[in-house]
Amino acid sequence: MNAFPKPVTDAMADRAVRLHHMLWHSARDSWAVLTPGERGVFRDHGWEPPRQSLSAPDPVTGRRSVEFDNGSGEDFLFMHREMIGTVDEMLADLGDPRHPRVEGWPTVPSPQDTEHPVPPPFDIPGDTATTNAIGNAKTQAAFDRIRDWEALFMNPAELRQMTLRRLGARIEFGIHNQLHLRWAAEMPSYRQGGADFSVDPRWDDSAYDWLADTYSAHVNPIFWKLHGWVDARIDDWMAANELTGPVPWSFAPPWSGPTGEHHHHPVMRLALRAQPGNAEGEALRSRLDRMETTVEDLKQAGVTEPVRFAVHEDI
Repeated sequence: MNAFPKPVTDAMADRAVRLHHMLWHSARDSWAVLTPGERGVFRDHGWEPPRQSLSAPDPVTGRRSVEFDNGSGEDFLFMHREMIGTVDEMLADLGDPRHPRVEGWPTVPSPQDTEHPVPPPFDIPGDTATTNAIGNAKTQAAFDRIRDWEALFMNPAELRQMTLRRLGARIEFGIHNQLHLRWAAEMPSYRQGGADFSVDPRWDDSAYDWLADTYSAHVNPIFWKLHGWVDARIDDWMAANELTGPVPWSFAPPWSGPTGEHHHHPVMRLALRAQPGNAEGEALRSRLDRMETTVEDLKQAGVTEPVRFAVHEDI
C-alpha cells in the first residue's frame, strides 16, 4: 500500500496529532447543535470554529445541511493542504527516494483496481449506522456516484461556476466522506463513535489507522492518496479560472486550529523531531497537555462526537 517511512507514520500516529485532527473536525461539525455551555468549552480552549460546516437540523425533517457559502469549505481545503505540505517537508528531510512527496490518486480507483482494492464490507459491533454507511459506500451504486462527482469536480466549465468555498464544501461532504468510508477496512477493534471523546491511549498505537475515524484516518496511507486527489482540485479550480500565484483564500488564513497554532505544521513537525528532554519534546508535551484538558472538559460537559464522515448524496 506504499506506506510512508516509519518516522513519518509514527509522527502522524502521535497522540497530539490525533487529538488535533479529531478536535478540528469535531468542533466545526458539531458547532450548530451544541448548547451555549458546550460551545463555551470549545471557546475557552481556543477551539471555537469561525465557520461551522453543517447547519442545525431542519425543524421538520431533522436533516442537517452543508454550509456551502460561509467559507467552511475553504477551511477544509486549506487545513488538509497544510497537512500535505507538512508531510512533504518531512519526506524531503528524510530523503527516501521511494517517497519524495505525497502523491494522490490521479483518478479514484475502480472496483477492479488491484493496487488499491476496496476492502469488503464488515460489521462494527454495536454500531449499525456506521456499519450500514460503510457497506453502502462499497456498492456499485456508490462508485457510480463517485465517478459522477469526479467528473463534476474535474470539469473546467463546472469549476468556473463554483466559488472555492462551495467547491470545498461539496467535496468534503460528498466524494471525500464517501471515499473515507469506501476504503475503511475491518479492524480488530474500533474506537467508539458518538461517545464522550473516548481517547484511551490504547488507540494511539500506529496500527490503529482506521479511515472511518478522525482520530486515526490520517495514519492510513490511503488517507494521503484520497487527500492528494482532493488537493489537486484546488489547482484545477485555479486553472479553470485562469488564476496563478497563491491561492486566493478568503481568510488570512482559513481556520485549522487554535490561534497561535495556525495549522498542523507545528504539531506534526514537533511529533517528528521530539526527543526526551529536547525543546521540541517540551513544546509537544505542552500542546498535548492543553488538548488533553480540552478533551476532559468536553467530557465533563457531556459533549459527544459528531457522526463521522456523513455523506450527503444530493450535494
